[in-house]
Order: sequence, then C-alpha cells, then structure tokens
Amino acid sequence: MTTRLALVSLEHVHAGHYLSCMRNLAGIEVVAVAESDQERVTAHAGLLEGLTVVSDYHELLRPGAVDGVLICSANSRHKPMVLDFARAKVPILCEKPIATKCLDAREMLAICEAHEVPLGICFPVRFSEPLRQAKRLIQQEGLGKVVAVKATNHGTMPGDWFANPQLSGGGAVMDHTVHVVDALRWLFEAEFTQVFAHAANRLHAIPVEDVGLLTLEMSNEVFVTLDTSWSRPNRSFPIWGDVTIEIIGTRGVISLDLFPWTLNYYSESAGKHLADACDGDLSLRMLENFVGMIQGRAKLSASGLDGLRALEVVEAAYKSIATRQVVPL
Repeated sequence: MTTRLALVSLEHVHAGHYLSCMRNLAGIEVVAVAESDQERVTAHAGLLEGLTVVSDYHELLRPGAVDGVLICSANSRHKPMVLDFARAKVPILCEKPIATKCLDAREMLAICEAHEVPLGICFPVRFSEPLRQAKRLIQQEGLGKVVAVKATNHGTMPGDWFANPQLSGGGAVMDHTVHVVDALRWLFEAEFTQVFAHAANRLHAIPVEDVGLLTLEMSNEVFVTLDTSWSRPNRSFPIWGDVTIEIIGTRGVISLDLFPWTLNYYSESAGKHLADACDGDLSLRMLENFVGMIQGRAKLSASGLDGLRALEVVEAAYKSIATRQVVPL
C-alpha cells in the first residue's frame, strides 16, 4: 500500500529534513512539493531532484491528488492552508506552532472536526526514547512525588521570516516554548495552570525577542522553569540542540538531554548513577506515525488540540511579558 504525500512550503528550517525523511520512507510516494518562492526551490535543488514542484499548493486540493500533506510554511500561513486542505478532506500534519493566535487555532480545529479531517502537529520530542523512559519511571513512582522541572530550549537565531513578527507571531518564546510545554503535558498527563514570563532582545538586531524565561505551574502541582532563547552561536551550533529537562522528585532526579537523547537517572534506592543513551531520528518517527494514521495502523501522536494547548501557554506568556503579571490559564 503506497501512501502519497505532498510537502507544502519549504519556508520552515526543518522542511528539507522532513522531505529527506519522506523520500526514504518505505511505501511512501512524494507526489509533489508546493513552493512559490523560486529562490527556495533553487536552494533545495538537490533534494527536489526527480520530484514534481508546483508553485501553487491549490493544485493539490483536487480530489484524489494526495493522501496527506505536511505543511511547513511560516507560522501565520498555517491557518489558510489547513482550512483549505481540511475542506478538501486531506489529512494534515502541520509544523508547530499550530498558529500565531489561539483564536485562529480554534477555528482550524473546528473546521477539521466539521470535515472529519485529522490534524497532527509536529512535536517530534514525543518520540524521544529517554523521554518515554522517564514517563515510565514517573508512573512507577521511581522518583517519588515530582515537585519541580528545570528545562531549556536553546538554539540559534534562525533569521528569515522567524524574525518577522507578522509572519512568525513572535521570537524565541513563540519558537521554542511549545516543544517543552507539549513534552511536559505528555509526560505528566497534566495541564499548565499559570505562567509568569520575561523576554527581551539582547543578542540580535531583530524586531522580536531572542531570549525568554518562563516560570509555570501545572495542575499536578509541579513547578516549572523554562529558559527559551536564540542564544547559541549561529555558524557553529546545529539547528536542533540544547533541549534539556531536569525532573526533581522526592526520591530521585532525572536529567534528560534530548539531543543526543540521553537520560541520566540519580536514585537513592538504586544507589548509583544510571545512564541510557539512544540515537534515532525523531522526525522520521513522527512521519512514520502520520503515515500509520493515514493507513489506519496508528493514532496521531500529537493532535491539533495538543497544538492549541501549547499555544495557549505561549499566548499567556506574551500577556505576562506585556503586563508583568502572573497570567492564569
């Protein structure tokens, strides 16, 4: 059974890697790549070799054209694309964040539900094996009661439309908060209840924030700090990297480095430090999950609702930054 996929837009920095994964997945046919910017097409010429490239994604809306689409456009362009493919009854995997405003995200969910179209969000961190091991340890009460989390999501300043607030919806807080928020929601099966945030522009001459710090509380009484920033050297640091989660419990501590996927477990009962490292391509696993959903073999790992919940935290963070107040969720 061959599943026909299309990539819509090369704007996002992960689009090229996603396309490479799609081309190497067994049972997948990449029927088209939609991109209106010829410069982006030229920049990805090697990866696009042998593929059909269309300048207008509306060509993919005709009945039977594709079995699923991966949307990798700038954040503010997600909504119209998702609505168009939902109305065409095409399953969708959309790059995060789901949208730049919760109002838009809720409309996207409503239209997808009305047309019975599955909407997934690109949260590959859910496929991290150490994160899954951490969840098992927590469920087995290996840490006792979890009381706090210290997390980071650092990276380089991606430039391009990411630094354009009309297209991105914000800077480092918008770009980096959603991954960790979604990972913690999944890890604890709990929701965020309040946020207090600071952000500033310190490192780059751009019209959006490049550093941010969030203090959050969750419905399970876990206290969270998240350092989210574009603070790493642009020329030498990888696009993916420096995503860490330290989970502090009454009987143990877990230290997770999600790139290159390492779990360190410090437990009084174990009496020694246990380490586990696991390599793999989380994006490939995410795409396999999307294809499995289309083929009826799997449930979407992260849904549009998960995307909305993560965006609600981001929206509250920006409100907190503006008002210098704690914002309830």
